[in-house]
Amino acid sequence: MDLNGVGSAGELLAQAERPSFEWAYVDETGDSGMSAGSSSTYILACVLVPADGWTQRLDVLTKMRRSIGKQYGVRLRDEIKANYLLRSRGDLKRYGLGDGQRRNIYQTHMKTLILVSSGVFAVVIDKRKMTKPRDPSEIAWKYLMQRLRERSTQSSVPIALVHDEGEDKKIKSLHRAFRRVSWDARGARVQAPYLVEDPISRKSDDSYFIQLADLCAYAAYRRIVPPDGRSGAVCNEKMWGELGSRVLAEVSTNRPDGIVHWPR
Repeated sequence: MDLNGVGSAGELLAQAERPSFEWAYVDETGDSGMSAGSSSTYILACVLVPADGWTQRLDVLTKMRRSIGKQYGVRLRDEIKANYLLRSRGDLKRYGLGDGQRRNIYQTHMKTLILVSSGVFAVVIDKRKMTKPRDPSEIAWKYLMQRLRERSTQSSVPIALVHDEGEDKKIKSLHRAFRRVSWDARGARVQAPYLVEDPISRKSDDSYFIQLADLCAYAAYRRIVPPDGRSGAVCNEKMWGELGSRVLAEVSTNRPDGIVHWPR
């Protein structure tokens, strides 16, 4: 696959196996509330993107979006997120796309991740199983940072965190504390020296990579909570499987699909 003369699919895949630096793009689905009426889960999805060939990877996404535009009329500047695809809302409302068309757009994004990403995983906090009043978002972020710490420490490859805007101060505070003091699986006190810089907040409508993380977050939700009836017309429990070999199985000891599910 030629990328406008700036690289090839083979080069991008090779770089993804041995990145020199990675961006971790993160977005969530669900809310962190514990009261009646709150979502049943809180989920973070992380899309790792090598800095090596980053511009070419963005070119791949742009090329994919142009293809979707030619097929369905969707503009490059339109935001594509799970909620918009599921219910034909937001920037996608004007196009009147059917379930099958929106499902195709979802699948196309997930399959493109195999080329542009070096790894994908998700943390699912299942509030239905929580027996003590704790903050689901804080638990999820700590689990996510633990996995990034393990990956970066084992590879000696720095990782910088980029997240959808919202709880910026909270995420920065958690990240700063975690970088200096955290605990490994054996209960030993460790640091996370390869988690570099403060987390960077981005508006999702300005970042194709954040939009990919949003789609992955909802796909992880449906992997854990399968839909019933027509609610799965656009995204069902099989959508997560479109990520193929890009899921990081090592993030969980009890699941092979790159999803950390807590409590079990």
